[in-house]
Amino acid sequence: MVLSVSLAGCAGGGGGWEMPPPVVETTRAAQQPWTINYAATGTLQANNRIDLNTETPAVVSHILVKEGDVVRLGQVLMRFKADKQLAQVQQAAAGIAVSQGNVEQQQAGISQFQALAESTRVKWQLSKSELARYEQLYQDDFVSQLELDQKRTAFQSAASDYQAALQQLNAARAQAAQAASSLAQSRSSYRYNMALAGETVIRAPFSGVVGTRYVDLGDYVAPTEKLMTLVDNSAFRISFTVPERYLSQLKLGLPVSVKFEGLGGKTVAGQVNFVDPVIDANAHTVKVKAMLPSAPGLTDGLLGDVSLALGVIPDAVVIPEEAIVPQGEKTFVYVVRHEVYQPRTEAGKDKAPAKAEEKSAKPSGPVDVAHLQEVSVGYREAGKVQVVSGLRPGDRVIVSGLQKVSDNLPVNPDPAPPGATGTKGN
Repeated sequence: MVLSVSLAGCAGGGGGWEMPPPVVETTRAAQQPWTINYAATGTLQANNRIDLNTETPAVVSHILVKEGDVVRLGQVLMRFKADKQLAQVQQAAAGIAVSQGNVEQQQAGISQFQALAESTRVKWQLSKSELARYEQLYQDDFVSQLELDQKRTAFQSAASDYQAALQQLNAARAQAAQAASSLAQSRSSYRYNMALAGETVIRAPFSGVVGTRYVDLGDYVAPTEKLMTLVDNSAFRISFTVPERYLSQLKLGLPVSVKFEGLGGKTVAGQVNFVDPVIDANAHTVKVKAMLPSAPGLTDGLLGDVSLALGVIPDAVVIPEEAIVPQGEKTFVYVVRHEVYQPRTEAGKDKAPAKAEEKSAKPSGPVDVAHLQEVSVGYREAGKVQVVSGLRPGDRVIVSGLQKVSDNLPVNPDPAPPGATGTKGN
């Protein structure tokens, strides 16, 4: 619809001329689901990444892998000079053999003294019974005092032999305990020296890919020096921060999408697997981590743009971002209504629009009129705006030609081009 507005001629009554309403593009506010996304930036980290080093000073004697090699858990990567450690292991092993032989010897001694103690005990018991019998016979005058004294002497000798055998047995047991303790110390020394020898071998703590190597053959390395990097690229994690106002919406399992500009805009989907229970008191942010599957090109340290889906508003009112007209701290849109045009003449109107309306010829029927409407906006994303209040689904808003539009003036709507947010047309 094209509306002509007649303006009065110049002073002197010259011929009149007509100026049509400004042509604008409109679209209708759409009601549609709105996914609440939060955008952040994070650095990709491999599932496992470690800089290998040694626990003791050493000299590199063998390097068994190259940078970029794929290795498995437990595979030997590097060896150090181990002559001293191996000699200590052999010495400890010899100590074990000596201690073991001593223990066996003491065990044999215990068996011998146990047999001696048992035989002397039997003799002592027999002599004790014999003495008791002779004492009774002596009371009945069947044996002489001499015979009784001989039995008493034999009993005392048997008791003395038995006590001596017990002392020898206890001494043998004490020596055996000492030998067992010595054997335990020898075994402990062996384990310790084996551990020292084990430190001369660097093994892969997990399966992965060998990264940068920092040492060469013959290098003397200290415990603080890096030997090589090992990276597990079977999975990745990315860390980022989210403002605390989204805390109630954060939960494990939320989907994330990470775009990597370094890989030509490649996008990888993942899930949140960690939400820090502690809020940064200075920045008022929450640390979040998400796990990503392994994918071609992904590598430790890669920068990624994270899009975190915090939820869905099922019936959001959505318009294009270009329809927004900011004025100070408030936000407006121009809503187009098909109605009978009524120029405003009330006091307090802006002078420029009032002057224009005074010169306009009042149309005879309904026309499309632009009205400046205050709105409250919510989320914004990719050229779209969620309108919280001030618009209803289906309302027509101006998206182009805003610089030619004033409040409560006729316009000539033209449908927005394909691809504009909302329902196009008038």
